[in-house]
Amino acid sequence: MDDASLSRCIRMLRHRRGWRQADLAVRAGVSAGAIGLIERAWLERVSLRIVRRVASALDLRLGWDVGVRGADLARLADADHASCADLLMRRLTTLGWLTRAEVSFNEYGDRGRIDVLAFHPATATLLVVEIKTLIVDAQELLGGLDVKQRIGLRVGRSVGWAAKVVVPALVVMDTTTNRRRIGEHPHLFGRFALRGRRASSWLRSPAPHNGGMLIMLKLPNRKHRDLRRAGRQRVRPTAPRAIVSQRPEPSRRAAELA
Repeated sequence: MDDASLSRCIRMLRHRRGWRQADLAVRAGVSAGAIGLIERAWLERVSLRIVRRVASALDLRLGWDVGVRGADLARLADADHASCADLLMRRLTTLGWLTRAEVSFNEYGDRGRIDVLAFHPATATLLVVEIKTLIVDAQELLGGLDVKQRIGLRVGRSVGWAAKVVVPALVVMDTTTNRRRIGEHPHLFGRFALRGRRASSWLRSPAPHNGGMLIMLKLPNRKHRDLRRAGRQRVRPTAPRAIVSQRPEPSRRAAELA
């Protein structure tokens, strides 16, 4: 949606409610002049905060459209998701897990796709993995993972894995934004008790577990360096130069006495 379309939409919604520009300004907590600028499509003259207030007063949900770059961004997101899945599957394989990616299911009205399904033959443990490059809606994310955990045994049998235990795993790309959003919802994500070293130890030797697993996954670049540390390398301070001691020159009086 371009500026002109947004301005027309706001104007039509205002007219439908029978509001004047001043009425909308009061309800949005902005000036009447700002409403006039928005309805004339002069959005570059107002802040994003004001536009959001006006849209909220009209019960208008704003969505972002990045135009021709949208397809490029979608491809980048898919590439990051695929990289996370590939890295996780390689790690699980080295630990003795059997893995399958993008396993679809349709169980009594529940349909969808499991990002990674992993099976540990020695312990008959099934790992249902949800991969997220960005956490947007935490409740929707956890609700979807609950469904996949509930039907995990049947999905496992459909691919020939006779599992006895299903453990949900949430794999999130390690970014500052994702860590902040997880920290904002400690009760929602609190059930994922297997984290960090505990998660790594459990993957090497799975045992019955009532909770879930949370893995923050870092994507290396082509040189296998952590991209998040780029530009933040530690600079070691240079050692101070050695001070060369010099014998003080004898005073004139001392030279005369000598």
